[in-house]
Amino acid sequence: MLGATVRAWWVAIVNAVASNLPDDPFSSRLRAYLYRLISMHSGTAPTIKGGCRVNGYRLRIGNRVFINRSCYFDLSAPVVLGDNVVVGHHTLFVTADHEVGTAQRRAGAVKAAPIVVEEGAWIGCQCVIMPGVTIGHGSVVAAGALVRENVPPNVMVAGVPARVKNTALDAGVSAEGRAAE
Repeated sequence: MLGATVRAWWVAIVNAVASNLPDDPFSSRLRAYLYRLISMHSGTAPTIKGGCRVNGYRLRIGNRVFINRSCYFDLSAPVVLGDNVVVGHHTLFVTADHEVGTAQRRAGAVKAAPIVVEEGAWIGCQCVIMPGVTIGHGSVVAAGALVRENVPPNVMVAGVPARVKNTALDAGVSAEGRAAE
């Protein structure tokens, strides 16, 4: 129990320092190094803006990842962000859920599942990514989406719950970009 308390305090201290740095380019990179103190693994040139909360020890981010302000990472299970992933501000990565319990307490046992965001994906602001979800490479999650199911590669999803809205994303050219050609 003492070990868990010490780890919780250490996570709180690192988050307090990291989240209160200014949002200049140097501090945005420095945060990644501070989060390594709580075992975050990161590739080269990560950018993490202020106000983020990394709640545990299971975050892995790839090369050139950009995480905007005030994102929350519940790390009951691992969260993996691939290379060149961009995350909009106030996005939540929720890795824990509950089984439905008895009438005396409906929030039953906790069940955790990892989240994987594959290379090149873009998650808009104020999204919620639920446990066990994989977001395919090159996909876009529109602002405000609630992602409860896996997202295929190179599509756009939007809504609550998120549904595929555009299947024409490929090789970095959207349907709008092809229409202009």
